[in-house]
Amino acid sequence: MQVLASPIAAVVHDAHAPAVDRLMLDAARRLRARRIRLAGLVQHNLEKQGSDCARMFLEDLVSGKQVLISLERRGGTGCRLDAAGLAEAAALGARGIAGGAHFVIISKFGAQEAAGKGLREEIAQAVLLAKPLLTSVSLRLLPAFGTFIGESWTRLPPELAAIEAWALSTAATRQPALDRAVGA
Repeated sequence: MQVLASPIAAVVHDAHAPAVDRLMLDAARRLRARRIRLAGLVQHNLEKQGSDCARMFLEDLVSGKQVLISLERRGGTGCRLDAAGLAEAAALGARGIAGGAHFVIISKFGAQEAAGKGLREEIAQAVLLAKPLLTSVSLRLLPAFGTFIGESWTRLPPELAAIEAWALSTAATRQPALDRAVGA
């Protein structure tokens, strides 16, 4: 039996901003248009007029369902993470990763993941199932990411062309082996 290692790439950036979330969402759309079977979760941020709190959603790449993961703080002084929403989105993501997808995108390895929470289990699931994984990580959290993931990963710039080139190259070299592994 052939054992496949999971190719991992992370878009490394200075500070997590909505632009990185949009970049990961655009990457998912491009890869889906190339008929790559995706699983995972990408973040959408919707600015709310008159509030410091952008509404944050995680979109499950298999079902398309969007789950609200932010709660506005009382008094309108920003946001906090909705643990119940995050858990709901994580369950959807895990189900998709375990399914027939060939490629996984998790929008980010953020503070929650660095603390052993958030979508850390879904990232580990993709790696354990030997599915190519794309995520993003800020320079500030790079040490925690390296401790969790190890040294065998590809660093990508925050550029759609670089992300797409890595993903297409990875998918092309792994597709036949993944098809055999899942019996497709």
